[in-house]
Amino acid sequence: MSEPVALVVGIFLMVLGVSFIYKAYQAGIQGRLMYWEGFLPFTIISPFLLHLPAGKRSLVKPAEGLWVHAVMAPIFGVIGILMLAAGADYTGLPGVATLNVAMNGFKWGRSDSVIFNRRTGYQFPIIPRAGKELAKIFGGKIHEDEDQKYSHDQGSYDQAKSSVQ
Repeated sequence: MSEPVALVVGIFLMVLGVSFIYKAYQAGIQGRLMYWEGFLPFTIISPFLLHLPAGKRSLVKPAEGLWVHAVMAPIFGVIGILMLAAGADYTGLPGVATLNVAMNGFKWGRSDSVIFNRRTGYQFPIIPRAGKELAKIFGGKIHEDEDQKYSHDQGSYDQAKSSVQ
């Protein structure tokens, strides 16, 4: 891809990234999501395609609910951040490098969490590394001491703790 085309593509991706960040704000804080009410396959993907305000007599409708906060806000946020980083890389700025530093706690020299290549797209080496740790967290058993259990009959937690010792 020639350099002027890459610059235009990068600016376009960054504008879309800002739009997705705004959609994440609307979904996360306001709990509102706009969708097109029409042909079902377009209705399903329409939240990702609608970026401009709707007209008065449009088929674009708002959706509200807890699922918008819990599901769509993180999806829009991740898409927005990835588009901003990819757009910055296309324009010659250190987009994914900055994202990796931010994901590593602002410590330089650590392994990359996200890799972006203009030809192949995104790669996420953090997923296989984190998979083992997440399996430990979600698949592990909680070991409880039977003599340390608290019940409501024992009064306060401090009283229950002192009676066991």
